[in-house]
Amino acid sequence: MVLEYLKGSPRAFKILVASALIENMAFGLVIPFFAIYMEQEIEISLPLIGIVLAGYTIAGMPATVIGGMLADKIGRRAVLLASLGLMSVTMLMYIFATNFYTLLAVAMADSFVGFMYMPAANAMLADVIPSEKRPHAYSTLRIAWNVGIVFGPVAGAILVEAHSMKLLFIFGSLILASAFIMNMLFIRETKSDAVTDKITFRSVAAVANDHPFLVLCVLTGIFWFFFSQWISVLPIYAYNQLGMSEGAFGLLFAASAFMTIVFQLWVTSKMLSFRRSAVLVVGQLVAAGGFALIFYANDFYSLLACIMVITVGEIFFMSMISAVIADMAPEEKRGIYMGFSGLIQTLGQGGGFLFGMWLLDTMAVKEQIWLVFGFICGVTTVGYVVFAKMVRPEIDRPKKLGSRDHELTM
Repeated sequence: MVLEYLKGSPRAFKILVASALIENMAFGLVIPFFAIYMEQEIEISLPLIGIVLAGYTIAGMPATVIGGMLADKIGRRAVLLASLGLMSVTMLMYIFATNFYTLLAVAMADSFVGFMYMPAANAMLADVIPSEKRPHAYSTLRIAWNVGIVFGPVAGAILVEAHSMKLLFIFGSLILASAFIMNMLFIRETKSDAVTDKITFRSVAAVANDHPFLVLCVLTGIFWFFFSQWISVLPIYAYNQLGMSEGAFGLLFAASAFMTIVFQLWVTSKMLSFRRSAVLVVGQLVAAGGFALIFYANDFYSLLACIMVITVGEIFFMSMISAVIADMAPEEKRGIYMGFSGLIQTLGQGGGFLFGMWLLDTMAVKEQIWLVFGFICGVTTVGYVVFAKMVRPEIDRPKKLGSRDHELTM
């Protein structure tokens, strides 16, 4: 299905998909083991791990805005190339970090150059794909990301078991360098002439005046607040509380990515005729249930079942959210809108890293942390009801795709 969809797609979109696959192999190599690497290899405490992850996020916040501004001002291609090239350098720098302070500095530098990528990539996709095809396009991009994440953790698990964790960063750097070369050779600029050069920080702040868009950004920030536990608290919890090896958790990460590869496009095609706000509610509620169920997990297989539930919710949620953001962004401000939404999402993620690590360190009964996050995740879905009443009807209820327009009522 993916290959069939790509056949008639613009060249820029094909390169973005290939680049996402390659780039996320590097991400998948490292991220399942990163928190464990900090605890076991660098030997820093849980609160300091939370600070490193939060520092990573904080550094990414201005980068999302700057990346979006530059994408509108100088072009999407230049931002993509700068981000990929510099990421290959910062990824390699992790092997030279020997304590909390050097690790924090490298993480913040890596975050800053890395977070510039997504606003430019999302703006480029919106440039070349019409509105009615964007849900499928963003879903295809997610599948490419997850193909990389399937292979990354598996390869990472092999490297960790056979060699040192530091080898992960060397291989990750080489993979990112190959993505840079591919983009440099094959991708072309897509920025429209309608985009002006008058891009300022004031114009970024003005996005907040688009109240429906602001509400949606806050809601996605909340989603990433609890979803960030998937790459911060959960690896350490699985390692320390459930006795899992680093390789076993890498396989869980890969299993989630494999589910996305298999089901993302199919779910997206089924959800296109439903109200988008309702799809987002369903996705977040299912994910909330999955997080809460980790409270009962006591081995690899029960945790795998929880991960599968969370992934189902993620697939539903992600089938729509990027398309809604793209559709709400004016053509001449796509980079800025993408950057602003990334800023709020990154803020939520950073808060989640800090709160989650603090909670894991201070709670006497560690299992209860999942009930807390499941509750936050479930209760905040009411915000999408508010969003549905604020947003333009054509955004929440896209054109009918068949003889009947199915709706989920909320």
